[in-house]
Amino acid sequence: MHNIIVRVWKGDAPTFKLFLYIPLFIISYLYRICLIIREYMYKMHLIKRELAPIPVVSIGNITVGGTGKTPVVEKLSIIFKSEGFRPGIITRGYKRKRKGTFCVDQQNDTAEDVGDEPLMLAQKTMCPVIVGTNRSAAIAKGIKEKNIDIAVLDDGFQLRNIIKDIEILVLDGKTLKNNNDLFPLGPYREPLKNIENADIILMNKGEPDNRVMKLMGNKPLYKMQYKPLHLNNVKYSRMGHYNLIRGKRILAFAGLGDNESFFKLLRELGAHVVYEIEYPDHHAYSQKDLDSLSSYKDISIMVTTEKDSVKFANLHLPENLFALVIEAKIEREKDFLESIIKIIKERPCQKESLSSTQH
Repeated sequence: MHNIIVRVWKGDAPTFKLFLYIPLFIISYLYRICLIIREYMYKMHLIKRELAPIPVVSIGNITVGGTGKTPVVEKLSIIFKSEGFRPGIITRGYKRKRKGTFCVDQQNDTAEDVGDEPLMLAQKTMCPVIVGTNRSAAIAKGIKEKNIDIAVLDDGFQLRNIIKDIEILVLDGKTLKNNNDLFPLGPYREPLKNIENADIILMNKGEPDNRVMKLMGNKPLYKMQYKPLHLNNVKYSRMGHYNLIRGKRILAFAGLGDNESFFKLLRELGAHVVYEIEYPDHHAYSQKDLDSLSSYKDISIMVTTEKDSVKFANLHLPENLFALVIEAKIEREKDFLESIIKIIKERPCQKESLSSTQH
C-alpha cells in the first residue's frame, strides 16, 4: 500500500489516484486540522515548550521519506566533537523493540533492539546516541549519564515542545516537485510555508523553485550531495575502494526512504546495475531475504547501503556482499559549520532544568 501511495504522489499511478483520492483527501484534511490545533495550543502557551540546559541543534525535513538528514547528523556530530564539544545524538529510534529512554551500546546492541539509524550513528560517530520518544527526557539522560554539552536532534523539525537554538531543514528538491499536499495525499509532514521556521536550509537533489525561494527569504541556503567514501565487505568487515564496482554486474538492494537515489549513485560510479531490489524504509532483513538475494545469477557482487548493513546481525552472509559508505558533502562547508558553531558558542549559559513531562 505504501508503494502505491508513493506512486500517487509522483503521478505514476493515475488509476489508483482516481480511487484513492477521496479517502486520502479526508485523512489529509483531518491531519491538517490536527496540525492547526497543535500550533494554536503552542502559540497560546497551552502546551509547555521547554528550554534545555545545553544547546540544541535540530536537523529535520518537511516531507516523508529520505532527504539525507542522517548523514548531516553524522557529520555535524563528528565536527562538534573535533571542536571540543561533547555532542549527544537524540533520536526516537524508529521501529525499535526496546522501550523507554536509553543510551545505545554500539558494541552489544542490535538494530532490531534500538533502531537501524541509532546503531549506525553510534558506531560511526562514537558519540553518545540517546533514544527516546520523549526527547526532553533523552537530553536529560544524555547530560546525566554521558555528560553531553550539546544535543544534536535527529528528525526534529516537527518537534515543538523543545526550544531549539538552530533549526536546520534538509529539503529534497525531487520530492518538492511532486505535489504540495499533506500526508497521506502528498508527501508533506506539515505545510510548505513552515519552511519559514528554519534557520538554515540544506538543499539535496535539485534546486529550490520560486515557491521555496520566496518562503526562505534571506535564510542561508547550502546545497549538499552524497559523496562515496569506500566499500565495506559486510561479512569480513574489510574496506575497499568504491571503484571496485566500476563495470561490474551488480545486484543492488536497499530499504530507504528514497531507494532510487542509491541506485542512481551506483550507476554514476560506473556500476552495471543488473537488478534493483527495493524494500520498505527501515526493513528488518531475514535470512530468507538474503538467501533470495543470493539466488540471483550472472552478477559479480551485491551492494547495499550502510544503514541496511547494520541489520544483518546473526545472519549467514554471502562473501560478495558489500555496503557503500557515504558522507554528506555540503557546499561552502566551512561557512556552514562556522555559522553554526558561532551561534552555539554565543549561547548564554542556561540554568533551567528539563522536565520529564511527556508530551
